[in-house]
Amino acid sequence: MPAIDLARLKTQAAGLADKFGQPDAFIASLNEILDFYTNRTYRLTQIVRRYSIPAYQTPRPVLRQIQSELNPLARSRPVEAVMLTRALWEAGSLESRLLAASLLGSIPSVHAVPALTRLPEWLSRSTEREVRQALLSNALERLRRENPDTFFTILENWLASPRPSWQIWGMQALIPLLQEPDFENLPAVFRILRPALKAAGPTTQLDLQACISALEQVSFIETLAYLRENLSDNPPLLLVRTLRRIMPGLSPQLQAGLRETMRAQGENNSKP
Repeated sequence: MPAIDLARLKTQAAGLADKFGQPDAFIASLNEILDFYTNRTYRLTQIVRRYSIPAYQTPRPVLRQIQSELNPLARSRPVEAVMLTRALWEAGSLESRLLAASLLGSIPSVHAVPALTRLPEWLSRSTEREVRQALLSNALERLRRENPDTFFTILENWLASPRPSWQIWGMQALIPLLQEPDFENLPAVFRILRPALKAAGPTTQLDLQACISALEQVSFIETLAYLRENLSDNPPLLLVRTLRRIMPGLSPQLQAGLRETMRAQGENNSKP
């Protein structure tokens, strides 16, 4: 791999942006750039990550520079951006799919919503965790900010699905929202999360743990109250077991609050 010459990279990325409205030509030029920066030499002691889809092993600064050229075009030429997003996805490499997620998240939400209907299909076909994370975070970035009602509607459908994989998508997509410094709408999150919480089991427990931890960072008091509420109304035995399993991964304060609630619940259930 040649050393990254920033001036040269900027020129290459700008030339790529000139083909924004020509998906086939764009993909061909993109592959040339990705191949140019491929690291073909690895030290014997270096562990090379193996991907389940083709990957150029292109350094992330190269992708970031390309993204910086594409983002303004996504805002000013949204129809062409949607077409390019689809072409990038179908190109099938790790890098092209990461760029597809980034580009989709830069398109104004009014134009992006129809394209976002493809997310379940794309997520189902995504065997790479890095790609799934990009789809659930980067691809939804502007929608979270500009059209929260539609964002919550999408996640509500996923979290209410009987499919554990869809519930996992919903919980993973909630975390970037909860990590935004100005986020405050916990009641909406509690509402749409409830079906997945009630159905929590071994398949979804790690993602539920991550989601609860993110909720606690927004408000410990409200998160504990929410969990206590769900435990107080004849909770499914599977939910109680799942919370006990994930408890060691939660904060000591939340663990203490949940143990107290479960202990009191057990005492009440044992009374004649």
